[in-house]
Amino acid sequence: MTTDQKNIEGTWNGDPVVIVRTPSAFAKQSLLYIQELGYFQKSSSFRMEREDLTSFLLVFTLSGKGELLYRDKNYILNPHDLFFINCREYVQYKTFGHGNWEFISLYLYGNLIENFYEQFANHNKPVISLHNPYIILDKLHSLIYGQSDRSLSAELLTSRLIVEVLTCILQHPYDRPHVNADTLSEVRRVQQYLDQSYSERITLDSLADMFQLNKFNLAKNFKKQIGFSPIDYLINVRITAAQSWLKTCDMSIVDIAKHVGIPNTSHFINLFKEHIGETPHSFRKKWENRSK
Repeated sequence: MTTDQKNIEGTWNGDPVVIVRTPSAFAKQSLLYIQELGYFQKSSSFRMEREDLTSFLLVFTLSGKGELLYRDKNYILNPHDLFFINCREYVQYKTFGHGNWEFISLYLYGNLIENFYEQFANHNKPVISLHNPYIILDKLHSLIYGQSDRSLSAELLTSRLIVEVLTCILQHPYDRPHVNADTLSEVRRVQQYLDQSYSERITLDSLADMFQLNKFNLAKNFKKQIGFSPIDYLINVRITAAQSWLKTCDMSIVDIAKHVGIPNTSHFINLFKEHIGETPHSFRKKWENRSK
């Protein structure tokens, strides 16, 4: 039995687990990967400080209480709380009070981790209280057990599990069970209108007037529930529709721009390039049917 296997078995009897991993060249370039994974029960004397690490840290509290200092703010960590932070910045975490603190920690890095973190930080405080912690806990246990294998297959599975964990926490602000039903209904009605009527001339003011809502509350509630502002969502719908038209018909780019609600052709071309990475003409050329 390897040292790692002994450590992993220790999860079930309270023994600490510390597993360090070195990613393969493929994982380093293409995957999300674990730098260090740990399971701990720490006494009241425990304190850890980090700074200037090329790493992102995720800590899930199992029992007891911890305390996080991050970006000059303190947070108390209760059971089933999770924090996700960038270790390039100063961070301190420690046991809170006189009891023990039981937690799982993951130091993560890899392809696109910074994008995941930026999306998380834009919509959350560093600490979230999970509505269904057992989904995360199941994935964390799977990560611990998966580390006994050092194969490429194991690296792929680890990356997938990390993505699933990050997906769960990114969905957190959009999955609150106590959302006001009327607010949710208003947002869904606006969203449905944008999906169906994107070719119309639409502004935030016109949406607010149409649905008899305060435009500032509309913008705030829409972004809270959907993750985008109403206008950003509308642009996404329009560009998506434009892609379908460019792929499937010979309509001119000028007419497609009008059809999707962006009558200024230059503005349409700029928006399309910003979102897709190429001009509508280039996009159409690549997707045209070349069969003879």
